[in-house]
Amino acid sequence: MLLTNSNGIKIGERKRTIGKRFSLGSGTLKVVVVVIFAAFTLFYLSQSTQSTTRNYTISDLENQKNKVQSETERLEVEATRLKSLNDIQSNADRLGMENIK
Repeated sequence: MLLTNSNGIKIGERKRTIGKRFSLGSGTLKVVVVVIFAAFTLFYLSQSTQSTTRNYTISDLENQKNKVQSETERLEVEATRLKSLNDIQSNADRLGMENIK
């Protein structure tokens, strides 16, 4: 893009262009670097926080699963024991045995 600094155009007159310089000083460069570093740091912290939260949730669910499995096993043993006691009682009744008093 060519910007000129003339109000009118005359034949044979050379146009004078306006040079636009864009430069970053050392202070501006430092600020840009700090902002980029802060953005990456925030991104990293958010990712690690999400990962930690997910790991905690998984650990909690595994603990709940283990408790449910233990309770299931305990109840199966209890059901088997009660069934055995009922079988013994019914066999004793069938054979005409009496309870000891």
